[in-house]
Formats: sequence, C-alpha cells, structure tokens
Amino acid sequence: MSKLIKRKEFEKLFLPFNENGKQIWVISRVKELPVEIVNMALQLAELDFIKYIRICDETLSASSENYPNRPKVPITYMNHPTAIGIQILYSPDYKTLDFFDINSPIKGNGSKMVGAILNGLPKDWQPTVVMDWSNGFWDKMKKKYKKMNWLDF
Repeated sequence: MSKLIKRKEFEKLFLPFNENGKQIWVISRVKELPVEIVNMALQLAELDFIKYIRICDETLSASSENYPNRPKVPITYMNHPTAIGIQILYSPDYKTLDFFDINSPIKGNGSKMVGAILNGLPKDWQPTVVMDWSNGFWDKMKKKYKKMNWLDF
C-alpha cells in the first residue's frame, strides 16, 4: 500500500499554487491521498499551461480550462479545440494508473503532462493506456519511459 498523506498536509502543499491563481481541488469525501497522487498534482501544477486540477478518490484531472458551467471540472477530452488536459484513473491498492483522456492542441504539451505523471512514479506502479487513438503518441511515450512496467491490452 502507498504512503497516505492526510488532507491537512496535502492542502498545505497545494496552498502556494492556489494562492497564485491555480486551482488544485480535492473532493470533500477524500480525507487522505497516496503520496504518488499528491506528487503528480504538484508536478502538473508546475506546468505553466495547467490552471485547474481536480482530484477524486480514483481520478486525477488537470487542464488549462474548466467547463463553463462546472467551475471545478477540468476539460480533458480528446480533440477539444483549445483545452490542454489530461485525466488518469488510478488505484493505489493495485498500483495502477490508466491514461484515460489526454488532449493538447499544442505539440509537446501532451508529453509534458505524461512526464509530470510518470516522473518520480515508483517502479512498482504500472501505467497503461486502455484505448489508444493517438496515431503513435503512446508508442513514443512507452519508449521514452521504457523503465516503467507498462500494462498492455
């Protein structure tokens, strides 16, 4: 099992970003988070184009834009004309993460987001891409992060 960080502690870590115009929001029912997820959120927040991050008990979403009528929901869906975003599904019990959604109309930002997720991720975690419509993007990422133990479908 991953080391867990209590809400009070991760809120302190997120505070400097929230005070500087970014939004890292954790849904209220989440009282503690795996250290790996907290680190991913912090690394995503370091990216200049990411403005909004939402963490639930099984998902992490980050984007340059939120839905207009849902101010705490980052836009991550594929082929959005302007939003740069990523969504992962994660399981700390099984130490897996699934790259669920990714979008970047600006070349290079997709790999920066993947790097923010994977850099520093312990080797016993297994990333996967269940549905790949990327025309080669994920093949490049798997080569770049070949030390990771990728789950294949």
